[in-house]
Amino acid sequence: MSLESKKNGVDTFDDVEFVPMDHEDRIGLLAALASHRPDLIIHTAGPFQRRTAPEVLKAALILKVPYVDVCDDIHLAQLAKGYDGAARKGNVPCLISTGVWPGISSLMAVDVAEAVGGIEATDKIEFEFFTSGSGGAGTTILSATFLILSEKVLAYVNGRPHYYDAASDFRKADFGKGIGLRQVFRMNLLEAFSCHRVLGVPNVSTFFGTAPKGWNYLLKGMAMLPAKILQDRALMQALAVVSEPLVRLVDTLVGTANAMRVTATSKGGTESATALYAHEDLETCVGEGIAAFAAQVLDGKVAPGVWYPEEAFASLEGRRDVFRLATKGCSNWERPAGIDARGRQSVAQSCT
Repeated sequence: MSLESKKNGVDTFDDVEFVPMDHEDRIGLLAALASHRPDLIIHTAGPFQRRTAPEVLKAALILKVPYVDVCDDIHLAQLAKGYDGAARKGNVPCLISTGVWPGISSLMAVDVAEAVGGIEATDKIEFEFFTSGSGGAGTTILSATFLILSEKVLAYVNGRPHYYDAASDFRKADFGKGIGLRQVFRMNLLEAFSCHRVLGVPNVSTFFGTAPKGWNYLLKGMAMLPAKILQDRALMQALAVVSEPLVRLVDTLVGTANAMRVTATSKGGTESATALYAHEDLETCVGEGIAAFAAQVLDGKVAPGVWYPEEAFASLEGRRDVFRLATKGCSNWERPAGIDARGRQSVAQSCT
């Protein structure tokens, strides 16, 4: 970005160039990226569901350019992890599944696990997420949600995978200041897989809810449709486009807030810890989360390889660096400071 793109010290992005491309066109993708010689590739072109190969990651490895994505699909993330050896050999740092959830949520899981005595002492981690309306994110998040509804919900029970129906087991979750109690249900989200695989926590579950409450029941109804229909990417994208005007109208009434609640329970159930995050706008906080991870890559704080966030930022100092940037615009940020002598969780940290 040139100096001419600033007015009164504020970036106007007037010199940002947009290049239309099909990121599944390997040759065209390589040509476009090679011609611009980027310092970092950030892949946000979702939805990631029902994709068969991590083509942008592969291009980054060929060009030896550091890479960050926001992949929220378990299968595609597993395929990306298969390129870990190539990334190490090529000396290319790659972060997958960043952003807010997954991303910041995964680091919150490490925090709460450490607050109850450490990873090995942790018996259960529960992830609960809330988004008002579409979160202001438009058709991409709508089509991704529709596609996810076709999937059985992965959870881990006593170290073994269990699968539940999508949009099942409705319950209430307290997201704290500004959001409060909200209805959530089971949703197949990447954190269940990565948290169990990376941290080894034996019991992990993921829940999601939206507002208005009627949307939750509408999503439950959609989950009852044949999986073949819900797995049709083109059809779900078309449905998202048709639905967008109504969803945008509802957004004006309910807002576009995003919230996360991550809770760990120790073995024996004697201790628990919770981390909370909230932001007034999903789209904005996802951008802030991506930027926080990207900054760590550009600063040389991520080693060569393909990493989940909880792998790359296992240290307390590493997580603090990410949290410091990712929480600047949030409306609520409560991070567990530990368990005091009376066994009571102490939570003390505000948005910066």
